[in-house]
Amino acid sequence: MTDSRVVYRIDLAQLEENFAFIRRCAMSCELMPVLKYDAYGMGAEKIGGTLKKSGASRFAAATLDEALQLRKMVDDVQILGLLMPWEVREAVAAGIICSVDNIAVARMISDEAIRQNKSVRIAVKLDTGMGRLGIKPEKAAGYIETISKLPGLEMDSLFSHFSTASQPDIFFASLQIDRFLKIKELLDSAGIRFKYYHHAAGDAIVKIPRATDKPFNLARPGGMMYGDDFSAPCKQVVELATVIGEIRELAPGDSVGYFRTYITPAHRKAAVLPAGYADGLPLALSNRGKVIIRGEYCPIIGRISMDYTIVDISHLDCVAAGDEVVLLGKRGDKEITVGEWGKIKNTHGHNIWCSIGNRVKREYING
Repeated sequence: MTDSRVVYRIDLAQLEENFAFIRRCAMSCELMPVLKYDAYGMGAEKIGGTLKKSGASRFAAATLDEALQLRKMVDDVQILGLLMPWEVREAVAAGIICSVDNIAVARMISDEAIRQNKSVRIAVKLDTGMGRLGIKPEKAAGYIETISKLPGLEMDSLFSHFSTASQPDIFFASLQIDRFLKIKELLDSAGIRFKYYHHAAGDAIVKIPRATDKPFNLARPGGMMYGDDFSAPCKQVVELATVIGEIRELAPGDSVGYFRTYITPAHRKAAVLPAGYADGLPLALSNRGKVIIRGEYCPIIGRISMDYTIVDISHLDCVAAGDEVVLLGKRGDKEITVGEWGKIKNTHGHNIWCSIGNRVKREYING
């Protein structure tokens, strides 16, 4: 254990192994790792450097700030979502691949490209069924033909986003592909072609072969790279650990934590951990979750607070303040996964990773 109260360890070797597995599943598609929100809170510089070493030459981000950070590592960085009007100038200047889903945005980018005497690569987004961003199928061919005639723009990518790829039934995902291919057919007839076509994020890469077959030639792995809780057999790359801060003896009838949600039924020995929901422990783990101490599971008792969590260690001998506590990760045959936390919280791994607080120290191992 380090001298930090809570440490978040990221296994870079396991990340490389997961990325290699995804590459094998992606058939002939290039991979464009999605490193939004500082690589899901794991640190885009380290994660991006590892993936670049593994062969990735193109990254995706959600915002301009994220894209500018990634642009320091590779030349090709695409913003997947909205580009705000006040961001256009800087995005054009930095050579970012700009996402476009309407003619007005395309015109703003075109005007700025002319002002800066630049050619700007754009990625045109289709709404094939996500209902969030993108050009609707019935308008797509006409809109894209208009966009393609604007000066200063280079048609880099045509892409869309699945809404149900992580679910067992792929009927709607197949319908989304059909819609995409119909639009591409219309654009081909009009002589409008893109360098890249992409629809698949992590789950689709593994589950939906059509999403990585021609004409698709790019895919966007995200949470799957870190061992998420969906369908891929990728191993978890993260471990969250703390230490025992103090050991307390509890008498029968003592209450533990806010709102007295746990009352001791008998004498109990408890460990106070200097980690709480500000460090990423879901509040939903209160009275339901567990940790690993000395190779044994220990239940969380009482309500998790912002800075502390209390666990029952009555069944353990020779436990002392300073002993390591595994919150997420594996020791021996015992393991706590992001997926388990997600089920208790009624969410998924992406939400768990993005909740690990910024006061938690990041450590990179096997890199």
